[in-house]
Amino acid sequence: MTPIQSPIIEHIVNRIATSLTDVKRPLQTPLVVAYSGGVDSTVLLQAVVAYREQYGTPIYAVHVNHGLSENADDWVRHCELQCRLEDVEFHQYRVAVDTSSRKSLEAEARKVRYNALLEVCEQIGGVLLLGQHAEDQLETVLLQLKRGAGPQGLAGMGEVQFRGETLVMRPMLSLEKTDIIAYAEEEMLQWVEDESNQQNSFDRNFLRNEIIPHLLARWPKLTKTVGRSAELCAEQSELVSESAQQYFNDCKRNDFRLDGQKLGALPTPWQAMVIRAWFKAQGQLVPSKAQTGQLLSMLGAKHDATPEVNFKWGRVIRFDRDLYWVVNDTCEIPERLELALGQQTRLPWLCGQIQVTITDKENNDTVSLQTNARNLRIKPEDAGVSKLLKEWFKVWRVPRWERNGVPVIFLNEQPVALIVEGRCVYLQPKAPGIAIDFKPD
Repeated sequence: MTPIQSPIIEHIVNRIATSLTDVKRPLQTPLVVAYSGGVDSTVLLQAVVAYREQYGTPIYAVHVNHGLSENADDWVRHCELQCRLEDVEFHQYRVAVDTSSRKSLEAEARKVRYNALLEVCEQIGGVLLLGQHAEDQLETVLLQLKRGAGPQGLAGMGEVQFRGETLVMRPMLSLEKTDIIAYAEEEMLQWVEDESNQQNSFDRNFLRNEIIPHLLARWPKLTKTVGRSAELCAEQSELVSESAQQYFNDCKRNDFRLDGQKLGALPTPWQAMVIRAWFKAQGQLVPSKAQTGQLLSMLGAKHDATPEVNFKWGRVIRFDRDLYWVVNDTCEIPERLELALGQQTRLPWLCGQIQVTITDKENNDTVSLQTNARNLRIKPEDAGVSKLLKEWFKVWRVPRWERNGVPVIFLNEQPVALIVEGRCVYLQPKAPGIAIDFKPD
């Protein structure tokens, strides 16, 4: 039985219980331990076993096998044995890490590891527990300083955070590494040593092995003071993020369009915060300082200019004074498509469904749609004149990158309507008894 009287174990158990209470989760919520087999996760597992004895919660241990070490299979066997001894349900995930030269091995391994851990948590509705401690927080803050991060980055790792819908907790974040090792040795726990931790080619290892020991020798309380600074940065960042979200909501015309006039009226620092909030809302990494500067510079472009900034996922384009979020095309736009009367047809490039019905249908009636019809002369039902479709695009201020995909609906080869910016526009003369319903996803 795990000695709950140990200050280390008691601290971890209390942090788990307090954190669950703070976020209004039951104390019996399933707990998922990220179990590498190293000393930190080994002590965490011991604490979670003690938590189970006190609160009766289901617990799981997940070991992610990256396959990067010749000892990886030995580590798996060690972790499985320790879990069997503690009657903990054990899961092993074998993952593939992209080791190409253009990728950061650290970043890629971390990404696939988190994906595996979060997958288990999502399946069982559990909370993910990580064994990071005070020195890990110090390393994180130093790395963020190296990257030129702002308050959000300097906040380091939070003790309680959400990744998507999954709650992630770090109940050892205020514990010193020396205390963790001392407890493990006193209790004669068994753990594994990852030889890659000695490879100083990795930034985090370089800090851990070469820099931080000198810093702690000079300033023994540095982990505590840096941890306190990280907490202060987190508090400030949260306040700023709340205000930025309010400005973002005010500037947002829809998920993919920002009001350039409202955004431009804000002080420049708040403009940058709104841009970052926009990227977060889209699930993308926030732009760098230079990229943010490029985005904001588009606000001052000439009225008829359409500057853009490119990203891997697509572009941000300034059009008609507003900023548009334009993702890369993932499907081809058909030039012509036959439609079945009375049935829904999906238009993937418009992310929606169209259905055409006719009250007095003739047996030989046919309905189709055509795209890229800019030179078609049409007369919308509320218009007094006819113009080429490309001229109406200018009147309606349809962004140029959307124009080729605007579908014109034909009944028996006569244009009767078109779908523009998610709405149906009927044409003159309106065909009797026809109804066109377009529903965006």
